[in-house]
Amino acid sequence: MEIIIGRNQSTRQLTIIKDGVERNYGQANSVPMDVSRHHISLQPIATGKWQIKNLNERNVTFVNGIAIESKSISESDKVELGNSHYLFHWDALQEPKVETVDIRPLKKIWDRYDEQRLEFQIAERKFNAARSATGIITMLAIACSIILGHGPIYLILYALAIGISVAFTYQAYQKSSDVPRQQREMNKDFQKNYVCPKCRHFMGFTDYDILTQSDACPYCKTKYQK
Repeated sequence: MEIIIGRNQSTRQLTIIKDGVERNYGQANSVPMDVSRHHISLQPIATGKWQIKNLNERNVTFVNGIAIESKSISESDKVELGNSHYLFHWDALQEPKVETVDIRPLKKIWDRYDEQRLEFQIAERKFNAARSATGIITMLAIACSIILGHGPIYLILYALAIGISVAFTYQAYQKSSDVPRQQREMNKDFQKNYVCPKCRHFMGFTDYDILTQSDACPYCKTKYQK
């Protein structure tokens, strides 16, 4: 196994290439320009022992303050890259820990929101159906008046139609103000709680099952534990 150490040309971070996989280490703009993109290689020769080698004759590498081209070293040795003596930290070779966040509690939040939203839709359809029925009763009352004249039956049906119409008109007035407020509170509560447990960013009105098709939060990039 050979590990290539150098400088990321774009971010000027330390680059570690291992088994063909490249990753960066440290802060942006922390590596001097005299460290080349492929500066040294490290090959393990024993536990805590490495063979260090310059990958270009123009590269400058120091081990314990002495310039070298190739040398057997241990992790207690001080390695510096370039004439700027950029200090190589051995912990750069350690694989970074992958942070994960448990999003399973979001399922309960989504299910509750989805159920509330469905209840609002069902209630609205029931109300619209009842209002349509009121119109039918009124039409029947008028039809009866034509057929039966202005007799007692007509008056009863007409009064019934008027009473139902008034009741539903009042109910519609109540709903016209209550329902939007209830929906607003429902949405506010949902947006407050349906968030990434790590960065607290709202996950949008995205079905939980669709949300779990992603591997990480689109905002903080933390991996999902599903």
